[in-house]
Amino acid sequence: MDLVQSNIHMDMVKCKAVSQITMEDDINLKEDCPDISRIIMQEGTVNISECRASADHVTVKGTLDVSILYLTEEEEETLGSMCGKLPFEEVVFAEGIQAGDTVDVICKIEDLSVGMINSRKMSIRSILTFTLQADALYDEMAATDLICEESERVEYRKKQMQIAKLSVRTRDVCRVHQEGSLPNGYPNIYRLIYKSIRIVHPEFKPRDNEIHISGELEVFLLYDSGDEEENIRFYETQLPFRAVVECHGSTDMMIPDIRWTITALDFEVKPDFDGEERSFAIDLTLQLCIKLYEESQVSLLSDVYGIRDEVLTEGKKGSFRKILLRNDGRCRVEEVISLNEAVPILQMLHMQGEVSLEEYSIVEDGMQVEGIMTVRSLFVTQDDKMPYMADSQSFPFTYLLEAKGLPKDCICNVEVSLDQLSGTLTDARQLEVKAVLTVSGLFMEEFEEELIDRLNVQPLGKQKMAAMPGIVIYFVQPGDTLYQIGKKYYMPVDKIRQLNDLEGDTILPGQQLILMRDV
Repeated sequence: MDLVQSNIHMDMVKCKAVSQITMEDDINLKEDCPDISRIIMQEGTVNISECRASADHVTVKGTLDVSILYLTEEEEETLGSMCGKLPFEEVVFAEGIQAGDTVDVICKIEDLSVGMINSRKMSIRSILTFTLQADALYDEMAATDLICEESERVEYRKKQMQIAKLSVRTRDVCRVHQEGSLPNGYPNIYRLIYKSIRIVHPEFKPRDNEIHISGELEVFLLYDSGDEEENIRFYETQLPFRAVVECHGSTDMMIPDIRWTITALDFEVKPDFDGEERSFAIDLTLQLCIKLYEESQVSLLSDVYGIRDEVLTEGKKGSFRKILLRNDGRCRVEEVISLNEAVPILQMLHMQGEVSLEEYSIVEDGMQVEGIMTVRSLFVTQDDKMPYMADSQSFPFTYLLEAKGLPKDCICNVEVSLDQLSGTLTDARQLEVKAVLTVSGLFMEEFEEELIDRLNVQPLGKQKMAAMPGIVIYFVQPGDTLYQIGKKYYMPVDKIRQLNDLEGDTILPGQQLILMRDV
């Protein structure tokens, strides 16, 4: 008599840690950059080049890449830009982590400020928060069937259980190449001043041994056209992109949990077919952390008893996960903000937004999500001394993602992304912001089940066999099942059905059953 064991792949959070660093540095303008008159706006991105685990520590290396737009002291070149890279290396304490563990890192720029030291030097100060998580894989061995000889004569029952198996867990790199060009009516790019490129509406769809990735590149270009009368021009567009990453073992029925970060971005202005500087090429590198879950119905062996032998089961506790719900919601945000600069606005050139998830909690009707939205805007002003200015403001948002009946201790994977953003000048110093956010949640529950780990077969004692009657009239008690009655009197369930002309397993309290043991 042997148990048939199945291996069920699961994942769990092995370690999680948060660390914060302050970065300060001075950068000098490049020789070909015009002098600074006033800093207008700055934007930062974090590129992580290395994440290495060791005993109870994780070493994170990378750069803070800063793009700065400023007013110059020259009449011909009103706007200038500067890019700087600030390297960092942070060792984060993470108890329980070991060398070789795969660690996922999310870095958030809490604060970024750029100050002017003199016309050729700027100071950069930033606060970075690192959130690190290492997941561990484990296999839960569970008895799913029983192999026995006909002479061993046993009865057993099974229970059905819905679980979320981790079918694929891997990391990969996705490279995106996209090209675009200025439409008719726009002058050529004589000098690129500033650019902003973001991914919006990303979608990840598992297919057979592949992950299909789609989305849009939101592109904003501020450039010098070389025109003496109106040299500063801007262009913004959205370019759709598609990419495919090999992913062995994936299918279109799997549920994705995929995190991504941009690790490299290259932008190049190129001549078009006529040799004019009107085209551009974008190359992005995405680091993907891929988890694919599969909802599976597992049949577990739950109990065994013998007819002629005493079969004792030895058990253990098994830990499993099941998917409760996956839901997406759209959160509308509207805010009227007063601009920080007391300069009348003539035109808005560009607006970009960022959203960050601050906290979430399970409530009666679902999940309450709270976060911060930051809006950065670039304007043309009515002031000849300061023809361009930027404004950056943050405000909170809340949203209830509908998911009724969630337990308080369920596992939540929540993401918030910005789908739509628009701004309207209500007057020369006020801006009305409208945005649509997508809030996505994958909710799972951890639970324990008693598993059969071993069987111990012993002969029935002579005294116990002699004490059992050969025939019994049994009155069914509330909660009784045929299996329980058969186990109590060492009888096969089929024989109980046969003796009592039962077509199924349904029995009622007070019902009389004839029980007769084989001699």
